[in-house]
Amino acid sequence: MITKSKINEFKKNGFIIVKNFVEKKEINKVFNQMNVVLDTIFNFNKIKFDKKMSLDEKYFLLKKKKPTLKSHFYDSIRILDGFNNVVYSEKRTKTIKKLLNTKAVFVTNHRLRTDHKKEKASLAFHQELNNISTSSALIFCPFVKVNKKTGTLCIIPGSHKHGHLIFKDSKIAVEPGHKTGVVEKILKKKEKIDYKNSTVKKLFKKENILIPSLNPGDAVIFNNFLFHGSTPYVGKGLRWTLLANYHQINKTPYVLKENFTPSKQYPLELGLPMRICYKQNLNKIL
Repeated sequence: MITKSKINEFKKNGFIIVKNFVEKKEINKVFNQMNVVLDTIFNFNKIKFDKKMSLDEKYFLLKKKKPTLKSHFYDSIRILDGFNNVVYSEKRTKTIKKLLNTKAVFVTNHRLRTDHKKEKASLAFHQELNNISTSSALIFCPFVKVNKKTGTLCIIPGSHKHGHLIFKDSKIAVEPGHKTGVVEKILKKKEKIDYKNSTVKKLFKKENILIPSLNPGDAVIFNNFLFHGSTPYVGKGLRWTLLANYHQINKTPYVLKENFTPSKQYPLELGLPMRICYKQNLNKIL
């Protein structure tokens, strides 16, 4: 049950940390279903594997043997029933609705992100823009233990109060390789970029950055205008992280404005179409 003090904290700081937001048994169910998918892929493609292998070991084996199928496996996680039960559970949506003061939410971009040593990826500080709404709450919920040492989420408390801030390269899609506001450089005081925005320059400082330590299932829920980024994961195995974006209905122009047209650069994506083409001979597919 979300308390009034937590709601006030969310408004003031732009985020809250909720312990055991996802229970251990729910995480295990998702992992077990992922194991079922991987085992099925291995058996169908006659890939030898030890049944005692961990989920992470199976993931890396598939990545090595069949990289395309590894990508297909990753895409399929978001349509697993166990995963969707977590994202759409009453416990979680009720919490988000109270924080956003709304009776219903749209849910987008829910996925289980994978980070590991072999593909070091960091995200520059950014605000969550180019979505279907102008007001939303996001969740960052690792299914493994994370902290500053292993690499994790980094946030700037209170930065949401400034609303949408435009600065140098802020319109560039934030992805690995985006150099503006790179967290590691800020932490080491090597960030000397001219952001072309005095407010952003004041915010992007080491002393303003919070790096929460989280146990499996703990979640950071934050406002979409809160500046956030991440450092590469250097822990063992994979950093499995639940990410999802919950939107306010009354801040979603797609359903409110008849003449609304999405950006050409960021087309509207509401689902994950996965259809078998009827022009194919279905009997020969499987």
